Amino acid sequence: MDPVLVSIATAAAGKLAEEAARGIVAAGRFVKERFGKDDEREAVLMRAETGRVPVEDLAAAIEETAAADPAFLAQLESLAGRKIEVTQVNQAGQQVTFQNNFYNGAPSNVVQGETINIQNLG
Repeated sequence: MDPVLVSIATAAAGKLAEEAARGIVAAGRFVKERFGKDDEREAVLMRAETGRVPVEDLAAAIEETAAADPAFLAQLESLAGRKIEVTQVNQAGQQVTFQNNFYNGAPSNVVQGETINIQNLG
């Protein structure tokens, strides 16, 4: 998980040290505002604010939201002042990593599958 997300979650939970960057604090406020509009996410935020769950749980919720909403991620990056790496998660809840390597030019047809299930049909 990107450390900036943990910092943002810490700011949103109100536990950021005074010397923290103003951008991270602003990003934390943005998260609080955004999560306050969604009951499930607000519950995670409130549990982190009261210390009932670690801020890493809130960071995971922020990461999930950022992965699903590019505009949210772009705003976080703008406020934090740096690029934030977000792990994509597929429908089965597994982390997804894509890497394509082409040498001597890309082939004319490329197919990339996220999840391929192979069953023994014989």
